[in-house]
Amino acid sequence: MTEDKHEHSPQHEELLQAQQLKQHEVAEVLNFIKKYAKMAGAVILFVLLFVMTDSFFKSRRYNKETTADQLLLKAQNADAYKAIADNYKSTPAGPVAMMGLAKEYYNAANYDAAEKLFQEFMDKHPTHEMAPLAELNLIACKEARGHLGDAHLLYSDFAEKHKNTYLAPVAIMAKARCLEALGQFAEAQSAYEDLMIYYPDSSWDSIAQANLKALKNKQ
Repeated sequence: MTEDKHEHSPQHEELLQAQQLKQHEVAEVLNFIKKYAKMAGAVILFVLLFVMTDSFFKSRRYNKETTADQLLLKAQNADAYKAIADNYKSTPAGPVAMMGLAKEYYNAANYDAAEKLFQEFMDKHPTHEMAPLAELNLIACKEARGHLGDAHLLYSDFAEKHKNTYLAPVAIMAKARCLEALGQFAEAQSAYEDLMIYYPDSSWDSIAQANLKALKNKQ
């Protein structure tokens, strides 16, 4: 027995299931009408309308999410991200597009716009898995604008707050970078050493060692 080479994607399977469910629901209502044809027609029509409308919106919602995902994969500039964030904000792709748009603003050195959007993300999606990243990027905007004194303190607080996440070493490295730029070499050295202590035999350890060697050459 040969295998079917035309395997369907999970999304396609879900759509097929949704269509089958819709057909099943409508069939049930039609059978109900046949069985109780003498009942008030208005009630039956209302039930039929409700089932078909509910199925329609379920299918439409699924199609909208799929379209948003496809557009997100193709997005490469601020306009594309903004279109998704504005038109598909109710889909899972909406918040991700917000982050993409903020990143584009940051890369264009439009730090005011980036900072505003990262803050908006945190306000609208405080429990989203990307909320800590938005918080970290908000600090990065301050660093980019030259507010190094505030930035290194915020990076330190962030690293402590999220010490059990993958973002903690990113924040410690950024803290060391700010301290080094401020000429606070002893504090920067301490931050690099923290990375070597907490993340031994990792890429962070290697980077910290290299930065620490370069730092000592400046002293």
